[in-house]
Amino acid sequence: MVLLSLMMLVPNHQAWAARDIHAEIDQVRQERARLAQVRKSLNQELGVLGKDLHTLDLALLAASKAFDDANKQWKIADAKVQGLEQKQKQLKATIKTLQKHMQKEADAAWRRANRQPSLLDILTGEDVTEIPHRQFMLRYMLQEQQKERQQWLGALEELRLLEKKLVLEQAHLAHLRDEKKALQRTASARLKAKQAMARKLRHDVRLKQQRDKALAKQEKALFQLLDGLSNALLSSDKRVQHASVRQLKGKLSWPIQGRIVAKFGSKASYQRSKLRGVRIAPSAKNDRAKQVKAMAVGQVRYADWFGGFGLMMIVEYGDGVMAIYAHNDALYKQLGDWVEPGEVLAEAGSTGWIEKTRLYFELRDKGVAVNPARWCR
Repeated sequence: MVLLSLMMLVPNHQAWAARDIHAEIDQVRQERARLAQVRKSLNQELGVLGKDLHTLDLALLAASKAFDDANKQWKIADAKVQGLEQKQKQLKATIKTLQKHMQKEADAAWRRANRQPSLLDILTGEDVTEIPHRQFMLRYMLQEQQKERQQWLGALEELRLLEKKLVLEQAHLAHLRDEKKALQRTASARLKAKQAMARKLRHDVRLKQQRDKALAKQEKALFQLLDGLSNALLSSDKRVQHASVRQLKGKLSWPIQGRIVAKFGSKASYQRSKLRGVRIAPSAKNDRAKQVKAMAVGQVRYADWFGGFGLMMIVEYGDGVMAIYAHNDALYKQLGDWVEPGEVLAEAGSTGWIEKTRLYFELRDKGVAVNPARWCR
């Protein structure tokens, strides 16, 4: 995957020859191994508390994914049923129109059928040359009626088959609705279990002490994780193809639309020290509102679960500027991936030591945490 990405990024054969592709691949492997080791060490140091949190997060993520998949299937089936119902309505209207027209033509034909010109017609000035024309028109009308009758019969058969299919699709939709509700209840139960653990951590003195120690280890592990990342982007031609992120300072987009519920430098329930970033609550509960987007051209340097931060992603934006996105419910990029401004990176969620759907957003300039409000418009 990484090799393919590197090959696609090379603009010509000369550039390919000038680079040591094997060294670049080796660098990616070393990066993966180092990050995996840091995360493994953190998991060991967090002990039972971290293991329980990880287990709850994985169960919550699995239940949420199952519900999302079921919801998508239900929406597809619902759209299909609505389309069939609309077609059913159109067919019924067509059948009704044809029936009215055939009835009208039948009434007219009945009034004119078998009528031969009489002496009265001639005496009253009726033009006898019109008589053959009337007979021709009568035959033409009967032929047209036959066509309409065929259309009418065809529409009736199409309606019969459609209504049979509609019954099956409605039954399928009802099944998917029940399945979706069951999975929603499971996801809700997983979330309640997660929230119960968070409440215990807040009120149980012994557990709170354990969490404080775990947080200290987590902060140390995060520093180890970030160490050296800000100074060297993984090799790629793309690193010289974008403007410096510093030129965009103060004009960058926030990663998500919503409101800041914990400001930079404030105290947070899941952090031992002052907040080095901000916590953002999405503006709405729908999937679109929870999309976490890249603020500039950058490269993913970490994408995995990381203790109390839950599912976390680190993106390197060049010039020593990095961003941390934590507490996600889903990650859509992996280590080494390049991202464009506005590209979806993740989905804000409630993984890690947090109860509600939030995004933890931290910006680092040459290793030092800075207030995102000074960088984002």
